[in-house]
Amino acid sequence: MENDLENLRNRVVSFCNERGYSLAPEAERILRDIIRMKETTGDYYCPCRKRRRPDTVCICKPVRNGLVDVMGSCFCNLIVAQKS
Repeated sequence: MENDLENLRNRVVSFCNERGYSLAPEAERILRDIIRMKETTGDYYCPCRKRRRPDTVCICKPVRNGLVDVMGSCFCNLIVAQKS
């Protein structure tokens, strides 16, 4: 689990750095939820999305397409827009 957690955290942090986003204060809990999802479903699916398909794997397609810019956070509140 720890290796998966580190890999996912690095992937999300890298994405945040590229886009100018931040991790939410509760990011560690959410990352662990995503890891538990991987253990039961086989991939890093967003824990709050009902459908399990390639576009709901963290970092999900809506987030890659700018959801955080529009809503201020992703669906599960892992990635948030930085405050100006």
